Amino acid sequence: MISIIRAEEQRRAALLSGEDPEAAYDQWLFRDAPFVNELCIILLVALRHRVERVLVSLAALSADGGREIEGEQYGYNVEQLRKGRGWKWKEIDARLKPELSEFYRSMEALRLLANSYKHEHSERPAEDLKDFLGLPRVDYDVLPASDLFRQKLAVFIGLGEDATYCDIADRFVDVAESFLKDVKSRATLSKIKRHFIPLGRFAH
Repeated sequence: MISIIRAEEQRRAALLSGEDPEAAYDQWLFRDAPFVNELCIILLVALRHRVERVLVSLAALSADGGREIEGEQYGYNVEQLRKGRGWKWKEIDARLKPELSEFYRSMEALRLLANSYKHEHSERPAEDLKDFLGLPRVDYDVLPASDLFRQKLAVFIGLGEDATYCDIADRFVDVAESFLKDVKSRATLSKIKRHFIPLGRFAH
């Protein structure tokens, strides 16, 4: 997905190569770059939801002390972690202790970024996101267009200020994978029983 976004970024930049420099700069700054940036932010929102789904699955598998369970029991465990339309994150966190991971703060930044993009009416960085990243108390443009926010987010996850949103998305994908592996390695997980189905059942 990131490769596709990079290709679109390069395509748009190539289209501007023969244009008047001033007009091309305005086109890139106010239209093309924010469009590409928003694609990356949408990808990061999807990534955060993927992380949440895996955490729910791990928490459901950690409910039975590591003993082998039926698929129905796993489904029941998942449903027990529901809270209305959301999830019982306090219980999930208590089981998995994600805060022990060295990647936890990066995942918190990803969570706050996703929430800000989805719920902040102004489309600007939410206050809790700015506070978490240690951002200065200044006025910000909307998330896809704010150069200052992009720079600070890049530095927060270990990149340089010149990193693009594609670079940032790449880093978050790597960090998310490492985070989930770390959380999984410390959890006592049950295996779901696999039942043997005779091949003859499918004969006609």
